[in-house]
Amino acid sequence: MPLAVLAAALGAITVTTGPSPAAPDAERRAATEVGLFAGGAPRAQVVVRRGPAREVGMRFTAKVAGSAVGLRYYKPMRWRSATPRTATLWTGRGEQLARARVRPVTGTGWRKVTFDAPVTLSAGRRYVVSVHTRGKGIHAASSGAFRTPKANAHLRAPADRNGLTTAAGGAGFPDREAARDTNYWVDVRFVPAGDTQDPTTTPTPTPTTVPTSWPGPDNTGVPAGTNLTPYNGPCTITSPRTISAVDATGSCDALLIHTTGVVIEKSLVPRIQSIYQDGGSSVTVTDSDVRGGDTSTGALWGYNITARRVDVTGGQHSFHCNENCEVTESWLHDQYNPDGGSYHNNAFISNGGSNMVIRGNTLHCTAVLNRTDGGCTADVSLFGDFGPIDNVTVDGNFLRANSSSISYCAYGGASTSKPYQATNVRFTNNVFERGTNRKCGVYGPITSFDRRAAGNVWSGNVWDAGGAVNPA
Repeated sequence: MPLAVLAAALGAITVTTGPSPAAPDAERRAATEVGLFAGGAPRAQVVVRRGPAREVGMRFTAKVAGSAVGLRYYKPMRWRSATPRTATLWTGRGEQLARARVRPVTGTGWRKVTFDAPVTLSAGRRYVVSVHTRGKGIHAASSGAFRTPKANAHLRAPADRNGLTTAAGGAGFPDREAARDTNYWVDVRFVPAGDTQDPTTTPTPTPTTVPTSWPGPDNTGVPAGTNLTPYNGPCTITSPRTISAVDATGSCDALLIHTTGVVIEKSLVPRIQSIYQDGGSSVTVTDSDVRGGDTSTGALWGYNITARRVDVTGGQHSFHCNENCEVTESWLHDQYNPDGGSYHNNAFISNGGSNMVIRGNTLHCTAVLNRTDGGCTADVSLFGDFGPIDNVTVDGNFLRANSSSISYCAYGGASTSKPYQATNVRFTNNVFERGTNRKCGVYGPITSFDRRAAGNVWSGNVWDAGGAVNPA
């Protein structure tokens, strides 16, 4: 069947595997469950792939607590042999949480699979859903469909290094990132805590979701409707210029700024490095997506960097400032931390420097502690490792919780283990998310802040549910 005809037919038939949809508990779940992909045919071009049997799926994060009642997959061919054999929910580290056998069906389009019992998911944790193909290895694939993250109020699937696969004769964890940001169209069926659920489910406490007034997927990054053209300029920039409405991720691994007066606006770009101090390089990034990718440096890194309304993902750190930096109304999240690595991630970090403004952002270190001690340090980390920290304003930000990884949500620059101490650091009017353990981080919201140091100010910092936050 031609792909155009196939695409027109996809999604026209709805078949449910597992318990009958007429059951009362299934009706309750169907009324409240959400996923990341629409119910009709995917807008991206769907290719039918065949080959050895394999596991295919995606990585996602639950933004709020709730439960997974099952998953759904996109069936690209009408043959019964195109039905997956099993459907599995995993932790981000590959531990099996639930598995269901899939009944072979005919027809094309989205198909639902229901687990024997709902599985409680924690806010901020990463999970994987996947299906295992039968002997002919038939599955749907859309190259490039994960070039941008997928998100709603309850769930998020990160861009870059998503789409997971592995060749396997039986069900197994898909531990290889797909080439070319491929989406295999496997989705979770998620019921947020507080909605009607199976009475056997005991959800974890629901932390406050990000209010729409905070920076997030709807008000940062490339504005909706912007037509991006491929970037054909240099990856190392040595003369002032304005880069507007381009996609540079296919042509450059990084944009290296070796001059002053560079402006990047309404663009999709890889990591940015402004590497010359004493005013030798500078860059302003507005209304753009910065993809740090799998680098052990910052997605934004260096000197004299201004970022406004920017969506920053990837990199060991979202923003690594050496000196003279400003980030406002931006969303810093989903840093790179490979399982088996030992990266210590941060949304914003400085290891010594002055003149920084961090204002009105959503700051979220998202990595989960792995078996090799990799994970988050904090949403904001000020460390006097290589020089003094001085003249830093941290004002009006939303510091998101990660009680499974970060020790504290912020480090204030006064750690006694560092050779240099902080002065003129002002934490004002910030909101700390309590999270599942009610502390924001593992041990609390803030540490290493010295109110007695010259020019240091702590004022107006509160919990998301009300009440003052005080430094440890």
